[in-house]
Amino acid sequence: MAAPMSSETDRQQSQFSANSENRSPGFWRSYVYKEVEVTTVDGREHRGWVHTVDPVSESVVLVHFEEDRQKTVEIVMGHAVKGITVVNEDMDSHREELDHMFVTADDTNFSKHDLRTRRDDLKQWLERNRLPVKVSGKEGELLSISDALVIEPPYSAESCRSTNEIILGRIQALIRSKPTSVQ
Repeated sequence: MAAPMSSETDRQQSQFSANSENRSPGFWRSYVYKEVEVTTVDGREHRGWVHTVDPVSESVVLVHFEEDRQKTVEIVMGHAVKGITVVNEDMDSHREELDHMFVTADDTNFSKHDLRTRRDDLKQWLERNRLPVKVSGKEGELLSISDALVIEPPYSAESCRSTNEIILGRIQALIRSKPTSVQ
């Protein structure tokens, strides 16, 4: 059941701040999974559920859920955003669909045992190449290298996350060069 905004006052309070200095990544994260209406500088209004927001460019990725179960994705470029109004704050109504929109088949076809094996093989490969790798995450599902890079399941080169592009590129190349079986 959707939980629309309770009043016009609430809607106005959730209005987008015109002052860009106050828009931190946490600010943008507060819009994720909510239905919003984005007003652009040309006067157009774009309505949809926020999948993500790029905190650097301030571009908003909106998803429209059609009645025939199809989804369309719209990217509203950050330089064109004039205002954002939260229309529906029910973050759970489409969360699962939004989280699984861009998951590839490679991400879903592994059992827990297979993922553990892949994680351990990759960890061994990285250690063999003298990298300080450790298992982390709530359930031991992540591999982290010196707090500079994290590798998520299914432990492929595309599963690496880092803010340092040089480290990211080198670790991805190393993972791609890994033999199928590490001894």
